[in-house]
Amino acid sequence: MEISLSYGDGKVRLEIPEKNLAGIVAPKSVQARSDVRGELARAMENPHGPALFDLVISKSVCVLVEDHTRDEPHAALLDAVVPSLIHASRVQFIITTGSHEVEHPGNLEIVKIIKHAADSADLDKYDILINDCMSKDIVDLGKTSRGTPLIVSAAAVDHDVYVPLADMKAHYFAGYSNALKDFLPGVCAFPSIEGNHSMALDPNSTFGRHPYHPDPDRRDNPLADDMREATEIITKGAKIFTLSVITSGEKLVWADAGRMEPVIASGIEILDETSSFSVKATSRIVISPGGYPQDKSLYHAQRGLELTKNAVVDGGEILFLAECRDGVAPETAIENFYDKLTAPLDEVIQSISGQYHLYEHKAYKFAELLQRVSKIRMYTELDATIVTSAHLIKADNPQSVIDGWIAEDPNVKILILDKANKLAVYAS
Repeated sequence: MEISLSYGDGKVRLEIPEKNLAGIVAPKSVQARSDVRGELARAMENPHGPALFDLVISKSVCVLVEDHTRDEPHAALLDAVVPSLIHASRVQFIITTGSHEVEHPGNLEIVKIIKHAADSADLDKYDILINDCMSKDIVDLGKTSRGTPLIVSAAAVDHDVYVPLADMKAHYFAGYSNALKDFLPGVCAFPSIEGNHSMALDPNSTFGRHPYHPDPDRRDNPLADDMREATEIITKGAKIFTLSVITSGEKLVWADAGRMEPVIASGIEILDETSSFSVKATSRIVISPGGYPQDKSLYHAQRGLELTKNAVVDGGEILFLAECRDGVAPETAIENFYDKLTAPLDEVIQSISGQYHLYEHKAYKFAELLQRVSKIRMYTELDATIVTSAHLIKADNPQSVIDGWIAEDPNVKILILDKANKLAVYAS
């Protein structure tokens, strides 16, 4: 049986006999919206709460646009909201990078998309900023109740209306990616992101849990709740109107607009229906994060491992398909993520028991998984020495790995997980 999995801009094809296939897990096929712009217009016309057009009259508006790492329809989202802003007194667009790379070509392309949308709508007074978490043009708003310093881009404060545009998916420590992340980490400085992400080591900071979850028993996520509180402090009682989507590849699965909490709660319900799976753990699994940009670097591709790791038994093996055309990590993350991961695994875990530094949680979680399984073989464009230094084994031919597993055990069961960065896998 031929199976096709996402890899970079293309596919990796594997032949697996049906008797050896434990199953294929991918976001459920749902009826995608063929008319993306029409569906976004429908969401804008039927919001939770007042229409955006009415909210912004003679007001200062801040539109938060997610960065190039999100494979969402940026142009369609902006074209859906910008015409409603024509009577605002001014509009500040911010590309919400958090701690991601600022001057990435993808972000510069988003700047062009914003300009086109604004100029096409004859928007008069607007500015565009790509958030830089190391910028000195910041405002200190104090701390959250959990002690996270709230230091924010000066361009993001003192607006009357905030319009976060968000692509929703499962997130391995924030519970779900959603509009709250546009605020923290989106427009925050490095110390704020570091303080919030230190909570990623808390076992309750995991996928499937969020303060806006419809199920009250699944609302305990300290890191996500810190984001919620930070958003309230940043916006200072201003109105928030989100346009949020769920996408699958280039297809639109769901869209909703208006007040943030009901929109996020609605999106969580859809994600739990389409992207959450309970599986019987097996000894051999194949994971693809979902192609570019989900596998743009090891740093980004790791999400797929974290969201699906419950599918492999202790001592099992993983074949990991991640192109990593942008290397191991953004430059700012290399020291505390990749460099730390190259130490002996026991040292990696022990070293994070003291003062937390941003990105260390990723090394910690990687080390935990590497200690639990016997091998992670990685098919990638990364150099073999880089892969080996991170305690992984470079696979030059993924089909040979499959063939080797079957040669070792003709009855082996292999589970396939595609688009893993948008999955949430629980052990049954």
